[in-house]
Amino acid sequence: MTDGREISLSYILEKGLSHFNLVDVRSEGEFAEDCIPTALNIPLLKNEERARVGTCYVQTGPREAKLLGVDIVSPKLPQLIRQYMDIKDSRMLVVYCWRGGLRSGSTAGLLTLAGLVVHRLEGGYKYFRNHINSFFQNFSPDYSFINLYGPTGCGKTAILRALESGARVLDLEKAAAHKGSNFGDVDEPDYKNVTQKNFESKIWYKLYSGKEGVYLAEAESMKIGKVSIPRSLFNRMREGKSVVAEVSLDARIRFTVDNYKPELYKDEILCSLLRLKKYIGTAKTEELARLLNQKDYETFTQILLESYYDPLYMRSIPEKPDYVIRYENIEDGRKQLEQIYLENTDT
Repeated sequence: MTDGREISLSYILEKGLSHFNLVDVRSEGEFAEDCIPTALNIPLLKNEERARVGTCYVQTGPREAKLLGVDIVSPKLPQLIRQYMDIKDSRMLVVYCWRGGLRSGSTAGLLTLAGLVVHRLEGGYKYFRNHINSFFQNFSPDYSFINLYGPTGCGKTAILRALESGARVLDLEKAAAHKGSNFGDVDEPDYKNVTQKNFESKIWYKLYSGKEGVYLAEAESMKIGKVSIPRSLFNRMREGKSVVAEVSLDARIRFTVDNYKPELYKDEILCSLLRLKKYIGTAKTEELARLLNQKDYETFTQILLESYYDPLYMRSIPEKPDYVIRYENIEDGRKQLEQIYLENTDT
C-alpha cells in the first residue's frame, strides 16, 4: 500500500499500471534503455546535465554536486511544473527515478509546493527491474504457448497480428523491432532503440496485461536481432504445441516482396545481403545483388528462399507437429490458427 507519499510497486501492479499516471524523472538516455511500461519521461536532469553533476560529485563531493543540481534545475522550474500540469488527469500521479531517491524526492517536493498531489515509487526503477528478473526466473507454470512454425515468407507474423483482437498473442518480433531474419531490421525504425532490458520489459508487460493462460507465438530462435528471449520463456515455448504452416512458394515470394518493400529499402537490403556472403558465397551474392539492382525482386526472393532460408527452416521444423495448416493468403491462415487456439482454450 502507500506509506505517506511513497507507494509500492506491488500495490501499483495489483491495481493495474493503467490506473496510475507514471512519470520517469531520469534522463532521456536512462529512459530509452528501459522504463516502466506506460510511463512518460520528464527528466529532472537531461543526459549532459546528469553527466556534469556526476563529474562534480566525483571531483568535489556530494555537497557541491547537489548545489550544482539546484543551479541547473532552478531556471527550469516553471517549465517543469507546466509539463506536469499538462499531463494531470484523474489518475494518481507517481514519479520515480533510479532507486526512489534524490531525483524523484526532489521532483515530488517541488510539485507538492506547486499544489499537485504526487506520490513517489518506493525503490524506483531498480525495484521494477528486480521484479522483471524475478518474473522470468520464477516463470509461472500457468503460461503456455501454441507456436506457429513456417518457412520464411509464409506470413506468420501477419497472421498472429490479425488475431490479436480476439486471442492472447505474444509478438516477440514487435518487441524486438526485428523480423527475425538476416534482413529483419529493414523497415524497422525502432530497432536502433531496442535494448535487452526494454525487450524484456515489453514481453513482461504483454504477459502481465494478458494475464496467465494460453498464448499464440511465432516459433523463434532464441536470438531475435540484437536481443535474446529469456531462457525460461524460450524453454516454456518449446514445450508448447506446434502448428506448422505449409504455403506455396509463389505465395511466399509475393508476401516477402510486399513485406520487405525492396523498392523503398534497396540499400538496406543490399547491406544485409552482404552479411550473408560468408554463408552463400561470392558468386551467389553478386548474382543476387545484380537482380536487386535490376529490380527483379521476385527472382531475387526466390533464390534466397530456396538456397538459404528453406534449408535452415527444414532443420528447425518439429518432426511430428501437433497441427498442420495450409493456406495461400493471410485470412485463410488466420481462420485456421484461430480455430486451433479456440480448441486449446476455455473461451
